Amino acid sequence: MKRSRELRPLSSEHHQALLVAFQLKKGLAGHGETAGAPRDLPGLVSLAKRYEDALLHTHTSAEEELLGRHLTADQLRRLKFEHGELIRLMEVAKGGAAAESRAALTAFADLLERHVRWEEQELFPSVEDRVAEADLVQVMNELEKRLVLAKMDQKPSRRN
Repeated sequence: MKRSRELRPLSSEHHQALLVAFQLKKGLAGHGETAGAPRDLPGLVSLAKRYEDALLHTHTSAEEELLGRHLTADQLRRLKFEHGELIRLMEVAKGGAAAESRAALTAFADLLERHVRWEEQELFPSVEDRVAEADLVQVMNELEKRLVLAKMDQKPSRRN
């Protein structure tokens, strides 16, 4: 799907989210080919946690804070609800017994895929149609700043 230059950083992260959802689904279903994902439950939880640590929180915050003011009340409500549910499911997956973790990871992967597809197919086109280009440029500039800061935070510090 063609995406405006201003929202491409978020769309790029959506591609990563879809890959994680795919890997989790394959791994949880016991498929032989898991697209590089682990096959055991602790490994799958670890995969989801790495995604959470690397992208989920910064991505959801950026969407809510930078796009939120340009959304309808219904769009913002759904966005925040689904982001909250993704974070809640991750907490259950990380701390639950095996059956709870498996169920939470399954629900997380399903919701992550549905959520990204909603944003890409409905939410972003709506924003691109309704929001002035100058406002989208401001969103992009702030996204780029956040991406740089997030990458700096993830780099291991050098100790001599």
